[in-house]
Amino acid sequence: MEQYDKEFLDYMLSKYKLTLNEATNGTESQIITFAVAWDVWKHAKAIYSSADKESISGFMSKDHSRLDSIFQKFLASNNSDDRKQLFLEFKAGLERHMGWEENILFPAVKQKLGDDSAMIDELIMQHDRMREDLTGITSGLKTGNASIETDMEQLLSAHDKMEEEGIYPWVDDNIESNEKIVILSKIRDSIR
Repeated sequence: MEQYDKEFLDYMLSKYKLTLNEATNGTESQIITFAVAWDVWKHAKAIYSSADKESISGFMSKDHSRLDSIFQKFLASNNSDDRKQLFLEFKAGLERHMGWEENILFPAVKQKLGDDSAMIDELIMQHDRMREDLTGITSGLKTGNASIETDMEQLLSAHDKMEEEGIYPWVDDNIESNEKIVILSKIRDSIR
């Protein structure tokens, strides 16, 4: 299990009235709140603070790598408590990442592409499938059925490749610099 720093634990207590014990043994809502807050906290300085200085491709690909790493740790773990924590962290991060794309990045791409945005529609359909897999994995954690995990792993790999080799470089090459700064600023501001 990860070691949470005192500053983060104090923050959780003051903002959410949530202790580490409650987050570990509490309701699903308390566990998710803690996992999301921890995910944002520990990665904010390392990745997100420089968002406005990076390319879309660089920033979003870093977040893919981070999420893939968490998911691989989840798959490799045999400890049920660690698996639960890793999955909640992965789920929170993936949902946030998909939200950035669907609410901030993809609308800018669709505006530029107009009717020629079938790839965006395909990526959104893949997001829907990922959400179904997240629900299936959540159920599987309770029942011990891990069959959906393989589908998620394969889907993530193909999806990341489509974005990292297609959409993200296209955005870097075709969206004006000032608009990219706005996109990355909106993403950065969404995690504060």
